Amino acid sequence: MEAQTFSMYHVVLRGMQAAAAALPFIGTVVDAPFGKFGLPSRWNVHGNAGWMVMECVAPLITTLAFFSAPTHHEAHASAWLLLGLFLLHYTNRAVIQPLLNAPRSPLHISVVLSAMAFNAANGFLMGTWLAHGGSVPPPGMNLWGHVGLLLYVLGFVGNVYHDALLRSLRMTPPASSEEVVRVGSCIYRIPQGGLFRWMSYPHYFCEWIEWCGYALVCITVVPHVPDALVSYPPVLFVMLEVGAMLPRAMRGHAWYQRHFSTYPTRWAIVPFV
Repeated sequence: MEAQTFSMYHVVLRGMQAAAAALPFIGTVVDAPFGKFGLPSRWNVHGNAGWMVMECVAPLITTLAFFSAPTHHEAHASAWLLLGLFLLHYTNRAVIQPLLNAPRSPLHISVVLSAMAFNAANGFLMGTWLAHGGSVPPPGMNLWGHVGLLLYVLGFVGNVYHDALLRSLRMTPPASSEEVVRVGSCIYRIPQGGLFRWMSYPHYFCEWIEWCGYALVCITVVPHVPDALVSYPPVLFVMLEVGAMLPRAMRGHAWYQRHFSTYPTRWAIVPFV
């Protein structure tokens, strides 16, 4: 890794490690102003367009970081595969989802800008780390690589499936007897089907499974210098996702319980939470 890139990489890495430690505490007291927690503001932007802009940053920066590395042409095939899996997730998240979805509630510009910064930092770390792995894979770890790949596929499919269930709630009219809650221009209903039977945020849970599988594949089949787990960008990404999404899931679960008198007994996202 070139000296300048090495220095920048470690500055960004330390910043994201600090963010991973802070996010769980921030999320317990601050609700990001979008979705059911959105607020009227002159700084709100179109929900679907804002979502596309902020999420497209991740695949763009990851790809740029990967191909900017002088050693990317020496990267093992597993690194190319994992770059492709990363881009697959974000193709769905940044392009397919917002194009298929009904209009989202507005996003505050602070949400868009902070997400862009997060995705740029994470993309830079991920692309740089994948590109500098080298051409020889670690020996004897194929079993765990296959387990990780299976988890990735299950999580990805589960995430897409539960997002489709939520999308159907927005795009089909509620029954006359169905309890609904209106927030601004959006109508909220009680999600049903799949893992919604047991938890309020199965799409979050499935995304965690997906990225845990991705991280497992990365650290078992991509060549790398041994280091603390928190220093591997794929593992750090899981920590950041859980730190940001768990408090929101818990507060969102409480919101459902407050606003729906018929809300069923469920976990927020994991057993007993």
